[in-house]
Amino acid sequence: MRARLAILAALVLPVAGGCAWRGPESAMGPDGPDLAETIAALPALELPPPPGHAPSREEVMAAYQRVYGRLPDPRDDRAVGKRLADLEMSVGEDRAIAGGDAAFEGAIALYESLLDRPGEDQDHILYQLARAHDLSGHTAASLGYLDRLIAEHPHSAYLPEARFRRAEIHFAAGRYREAQADYEFVVAQGGETPYWLNASYMNGWAEFKLAELDRALTSFFTVMDATVGRHDVEQLAPSERELVNDALRVVTLALGYLDGPDTLARRMAALERPAWQYLVYRALADDYLARERYLDSVATWQSYIDQNPLDPRAPSAHLGMIDTLVAADFPTEVPAKKRAFVEGYGIQSEFWQVHGPDVRAAYLEPLQGFLVELAKAGHAEAQASGEPAAFLDAARWYEELVQTFPDLPATAEYLFLLGEAYTEAGEPARAVAAYQRVMREFPDYPDAHEAGYAAILGLDRMVQQAAPDERELWRRVKIDAQIEFAFLFAGDPRAPEAQADAADALFALGEYEHAVELAGNLLSAWPDLAWNLRRTALSIQGHGQFELGRYPAAEAAYRALLSGPLTADERPDVEERLLAAVYKQGEAADEAGDAEAAVAHYLRLAEIAPGAELAIRGHYDAVAVTEAAGETARAATLLAAFRDAHPDHALARDAAKRLAAMHEQTGDATAAAREYLTVAAEDPDGEVRRLSLYRAAELYLAECELQAAADGFREYAQRFPEPAEERLEAVHHLDALYQELGEPDRRRHWLEQKIEIHRDMGTNASPRATYLAAEAQFRLAEEARAVFDAVRLVHPLKASLQRKQEALQAAVTAFEQAAGYRVAEFTTASTFRIATLFTDLSSAILGSDRPEGLSELEQAQYEILLEEQAFPFEEKAIALHEINMRRSWDGLWDSWIEQSFAELGRLMPARFQRQEMEIAYVESIR
Repeated sequence: MRARLAILAALVLPVAGGCAWRGPESAMGPDGPDLAETIAALPALELPPPPGHAPSREEVMAAYQRVYGRLPDPRDDRAVGKRLADLEMSVGEDRAIAGGDAAFEGAIALYESLLDRPGEDQDHILYQLARAHDLSGHTAASLGYLDRLIAEHPHSAYLPEARFRRAEIHFAAGRYREAQADYEFVVAQGGETPYWLNASYMNGWAEFKLAELDRALTSFFTVMDATVGRHDVEQLAPSERELVNDALRVVTLALGYLDGPDTLARRMAALERPAWQYLVYRALADDYLARERYLDSVATWQSYIDQNPLDPRAPSAHLGMIDTLVAADFPTEVPAKKRAFVEGYGIQSEFWQVHGPDVRAAYLEPLQGFLVELAKAGHAEAQASGEPAAFLDAARWYEELVQTFPDLPATAEYLFLLGEAYTEAGEPARAVAAYQRVMREFPDYPDAHEAGYAAILGLDRMVQQAAPDERELWRRVKIDAQIEFAFLFAGDPRAPEAQADAADALFALGEYEHAVELAGNLLSAWPDLAWNLRRTALSIQGHGQFELGRYPAAEAAYRALLSGPLTADERPDVEERLLAAVYKQGEAADEAGDAEAAVAHYLRLAEIAPGAELAIRGHYDAVAVTEAAGETARAATLLAAFRDAHPDHALARDAAKRLAAMHEQTGDATAAAREYLTVAAEDPDGEVRRLSLYRAAELYLAECELQAAADGFREYAQRFPEPAEERLEAVHHLDALYQELGEPDRRRHWLEQKIEIHRDMGTNASPRATYLAAEAQFRLAEEARAVFDAVRLVHPLKASLQRKQEALQAAVTAFEQAAGYRVAEFTTASTFRIATLFTDLSSAILGSDRPEGLSELEQAQYEILLEEQAFPFEEKAIALHEINMRRSWDGLWDSWIEQSFAELGRLMPARFQRQEMEIAYVESIR
């Protein structure tokens, strides 16, 4: 130990002070007192130096020896002696350095002689004597002079070195307490003394030897702080590195006797964790490791990490801990430490955020290795346990691995494994993100297509698990993933199915344009597409084009579908869709004003499916379009064909009505009448039946189809007693028709019906009904008059006259009934007819056959009797004609009144012809 300490002192002291014994600079220069000044102070001698010659040390010493002891001034003589001693000292030092025998006797003798000659530099003489004896190996003598120097000159500039030298002697002799006291004195002088560092170092040793371990640590830590400071130990000089290493060895020993890392942690905390603390922790950990105290070594590293988590060397400490556990063969402890390493220094850690790339570069390689190990080991454990939490843990490491090292050749594989881990953990969203990174960032990765498909499966799970308000969003994300997969990996056998599903989903979302485009691409990109996918694509195209209003394209898609192997259940639906597409083309053409095209589309529906409801509807609509276009005749033809083809269809119920109207419009009254008869027979609405029957009869009448018209009016009159007014009109038509047809008996029946209808109306009878009843009655009266006219008065007169009178009475009654309706036309006519009946009867009586065989007188008497019988009737006739005449006074005038005037003029010419002249005169006067 003494030899090592001596070597250390020899190494350190020259660095600190320039030589082993140097003294204070204020008392001694590098070569002692200034030689020129000393020579100048000597008496003049006859020994001048040769010109240009610099004296050597030996020449100077010889000069000093010649004058020493001879100078009159004691102070000068003492100064020469001191200088001579110093020169002797230097000679001995040179010999020692050169490896020769160190001879300091001359110097010692000179210095001791100077002690007897007092002076102000006695401390210097004592210092040199101690130094000379020490160099000569006379430790005891050196110690004695040091003791005198220290005791006699407490304020000497040599005191720090003197106490340091004495401490060295005490330490070497094992007197550690004495040595410690001197070292502490030197240390107390501060860092300005060149012996402070060595004193601090040796003081630590002394305290260590005295078992004052805490104090020893303080001393050694002071040395560490002064030597290493904030510099790397590798930057120190060799002697300083040796000093630091030896200090660390002693510190390690001291900590070993104390609480090891706990003590160290407390001390470093008290020192505010100096930069060099890592060297101490490392030395302690290495010492434990060397002594196979593995757990203590690990604890030391852990303590450093705990105390300095953000220190740049913390990762190194952590690696040291892991290396120790590996060396100690503690495999179960290693994974946890590796995990802690990643957590403490990985990309998610505070450490990573605090430090830059230069610090991270030192531990990236092990960090990568640990992440790979943790991820793969965690994945294997998760697969064994099947626990979602375990898969999440593995995913965590994969996530951090690819985030920290995105450019690794195996990044694609790690991302794929990350996706698998998230999938098994029940985290489809995260899995999808990982898979899609593989697909997009590493398209050349052999399993990139598997990643793409796995993303689709993950998104499908997300759609199923999504809340209702989020489901559409995830459905759209899945669609995008399917499209991307199909385009990136078109060679994958699952690509067509993915694209077909995407197109189908787009259609379900109402994205018809995109869906149709995607389905079209599917059909063109894969010409040999399996039928189930081809069916899907064609269906999307058909339905999508239909929704977009592109009906010809939709029709083409549906026809393509029908050309494929559809099942019996599928075909009707496609046919219905095809019909709808064609039907919509008809509607579109109709809206565009192209009636011809619209009709063509509507009618070709029957070519696709003749009995289909939409085909029936199309045929019906074709009728409407044609009719709206003004092609009524064609519309009627189409409607008739529709009724013939679908007689029981609901739309055919009104066919007869429409056809009737169309035929009327085109002027085909007969055809219209036939349709009205059909309506009258079949329509569920009684009012419609009534009106239709009447209209049919009217149309037949207009076309002069008298029998058909009569049949129609007759049926109407028989079936519809109400409303009475219309029935009366029908009966009136029958009256005229049967008159035209020459069927008087039938006519008479309907004349009587008119009268009966009027009678049934009672007080509610309209003027029209009254007129027609009056007219009918007048016609019947005319028939009665004809009967009267037909009866001739023949012998026997009595018998024929009776018949004539009966006919008269019947006719008069009939005309009276006609007049009873108070219809002016028939009242005047009836009045006139009754009057003429009487006139005609009078004339008939007068013109009747005379009995044969009468004498002249008897004949004259007979004539008188006839005149007496006829005259009242003529008087009655005149009275009736006068009634008509008086009606003219009330402003009524018609042909019957006019005829009455004529009859009155005939019957009573004197009176009525004059009256007429008077009237004419009056009128002319007016």
